[in-house]
Amino acid sequence: MKYVPIGRTGVYGSVLGLGTMTFGEKNLQKRGGVRQEAADVIVKKAIDLGINFFDSSDIYDGGSSEEVLGKALRDYRDQVLIATKVRGKSGVGVNETGLSRLHISQQIKKSLKRLGTKWIDVYQFHGWDNVTQLSESIDTMQRLVEQGLVNYPGISNFYAWQMAMSQTICEERNYTRFETVQANYSLLNRDVEHEILPFSKHSGMTVLAWSPLHGGVLTGKYGDLTDPQPGTRMRDFAFPVRGGYFPPFDIEKGRRILEVVKSVSEEQGVTMAQVSLSWLIDKRVLVLLGARSIEQFEDNARSLEIILTQEQKERLDNISDIGKRYPKWMVDRQNSDRKFSILV
Repeated sequence: MKYVPIGRTGVYGSVLGLGTMTFGEKNLQKRGGVRQEAADVIVKKAIDLGINFFDSSDIYDGGSSEEVLGKALRDYRDQVLIATKVRGKSGVGVNETGLSRLHISQQIKKSLKRLGTKWIDVYQFHGWDNVTQLSESIDTMQRLVEQGLVNYPGISNFYAWQMAMSQTICEERNYTRFETVQANYSLLNRDVEHEILPFSKHSGMTVLAWSPLHGGVLTGKYGDLTDPQPGTRMRDFAFPVRGGYFPPFDIEKGRRILEVVKSVSEEQGVTMAQVSLSWLIDKRVLVLLGARSIEQFEDNARSLEIILTQEQKERLDNISDIGKRYPKWMVDRQNSDRKFSILV
């Protein structure tokens, strides 16, 4: 196993983390329904492989994901990092959603109880709240840190400017800074490269990549992408609930990307999933693997063993390239005007 710094904390997380959206006894959203016995096996294998980063959310399977994960980790608590999230709608009440002081204060207690722990290592805002003042959310997070309930704050699904505002408030008030950003990142969606990745690098934040196989699309199991098969996450959840593939992507471009992924996988003698994950690992992010079975998890974890050639990396980069958006192309042009030699 290889490890990456968690922000500027001095703490390290495994480059492969275990995402537990598929965990839960209820299987409310048809995302996996991995029950306790199977989850114990997956978590034990992850520990054996050197994985020490485990991610959940208070809304995954109605909270059942946290409960299953907590029980699976009960014998390993001090050697692992547990991350979870708050923001989503957790009940029928009008205030059981968002990043208000009320909701965060209620949910941290429930998450701690379900996870069976006295603290959460990385507590993440699961998304932006258009209603609650950001300063209130950050004040509440800081109190959780001061109470010893949270070690490090994190962010997920924010714009780069929202991340910058958050870090600025923390700096101005001498608060504990946000150390991670969890974002969708894969060969099928490289949007984060426009502004989120550059800001993360500037701010010293670690990127946690969710849905690295894009809901399983990069495994090749959806064929030509016209009609997902019954029994798959896309057919049973994404299409009826989201109205199409989720996370969304350009279908025509996706077909071209899958052709190159398949070609590279045949050259390497490995699976398309392993190629896609190996490409992402090379981007120096912490990749969150999800799994419905131990077999699927073990197959994905073997991506660490794959060494893509430079030519293969370039083919994958080129076919999935997202180009330059304004103002990057202008910034690059303007900063190319110093033609003399500079000692550094």
